[in-house]
Amino acid sequence: MRNPTESRGWNAVFVAVLRIVIGWHFLYEGLWKLMQSEGWSCASYLGASQGPLASIFKWMASQGWIVAAGDWAVMIGLVAIGLSLLTGVLSRVAALFGIALMAMFYGCQPPEPFAEAFSGADGRFFVLERNVLEALGLLLVASVPCWRGFVRTLLPGALALAVFGGCFFLQYRAGAFQKVEAITSATVKVHEFTALAALKSPFAEKAKIGDVEISRLALGGDLIAGHAHARDLIWTDEFMLRYNSGATLPRTVRYCLHCGIDAAFAETPFLKPMLSAAKAVRGDFKFFANCADAKDAVKAAKFGAKGVYMRPEVADALARKGDDSALRLFFADLKATGLAAGVGAEDVATVKFCAESGIVPDFWVLAYHSLDYPAATLKTRCNNIWCVDPVAAAAYMKTRPEPWVAIRGLAGGAIKPEKAYKFAVDGGAAAVALDLLDYRIVETVNSIVSPPKPKDGKKDGKGARK
Repeated sequence: MRNPTESRGWNAVFVAVLRIVIGWHFLYEGLWKLMQSEGWSCASYLGASQGPLASIFKWMASQGWIVAAGDWAVMIGLVAIGLSLLTGVLSRVAALFGIALMAMFYGCQPPEPFAEAFSGADGRFFVLERNVLEALGLLLVASVPCWRGFVRTLLPGALALAVFGGCFFLQYRAGAFQKVEAITSATVKVHEFTALAALKSPFAEKAKIGDVEISRLALGGDLIAGHAHARDLIWTDEFMLRYNSGATLPRTVRYCLHCGIDAAFAETPFLKPMLSAAKAVRGDFKFFANCADAKDAVKAAKFGAKGVYMRPEVADALARKGDDSALRLFFADLKATGLAAGVGAEDVATVKFCAESGIVPDFWVLAYHSLDYPAATLKTRCNNIWCVDPVAAAAYMKTRPEPWVAIRGLAGGAIKPEKAYKFAVDGGAAAVALDLLDYRIVETVNSIVSPPKPKDGKKDGKGARK
């Protein structure tokens, strides 16, 4: 029969190993945050809170002094708890503080069913997640009496701390603590929180489309639908469609809402998943459906769209044929939904034709961009040139009383977002829908809210092609 004293001794060894491992984790997380050259902040983590306590944490994120205090409390707390657990000094007290910290993290970002799992993150197991498991480990550490004496506690702790210091120094030499677009924490390892922490301030300008107030900067739907307009690169359409599937589309919606973008102009099949993603984070996202036919409009109205508009390619084709009766019929189907009804166009001539035919929508959606990029000067027209004369297009649109939304302002990625936005606003657009990938949303909002100073001798791209 095994000696009970021997069994208790081995149990204590295993608890000590668990304590050192968790302490290693906490200490690393705290030092990593302290060494971020541009600073680490809990603001985005609090601001992106989900679950029953979300309103409390979001309020905390809005209070600068709480965020500032929280940043230091988390960083210093992680380091202190980590050191205590690693060395064994006051480890039971440190374990209790660690449990409290894990409880706060859990309350801020709980897993299903309390909230949707962020970005399909690993370590979330329906009610349980990594914070809970680490807290249970700390509970065991807190409940087991500490070993006493230099040999049993301080010597192993000193050796573990020395090994940790050596590994940390090697990582530092390798440049592992430079600012990165990833998160490493004793919380949830998702790059989303660090990416959102880079936001300087949310986009605040508003526009009105029909009776619906939206952010003046909206999300375009071309890349989401797999329309890359990448000229000779024939594989990029499929790549964009695949990239924006799965977890990427919900993440795009979350990024938009966090950054102050609350509207999208996109094709009807993306309505349900985008509104579902917004609902998961208690966000109000307005979807304007790009409709190819009456069936699209009916689906859009059924699933919660705020507006519907005629697909630009369809309207252009009918206008070129001079088929005003078909345009009127399509527009009547849009109006029948009871939503704000618009007409989309790649060519401003379509807008003129509709107006002359007596079609007066609630809003227009028009392809509008500058010609300040190399492909625009080619004699053979590429598939990223829609607005051949932006000066004339802006002049005509200023004669129309209806608001209009500028789309395809990036010219297939040839124009920077901040330039495209400014160009469209200067041209009279009520709102600007830019085709953005999820990881570019924060950067784009930053560049528009705090635009970089233009270099001497650079043109602003306001003119038409010479």
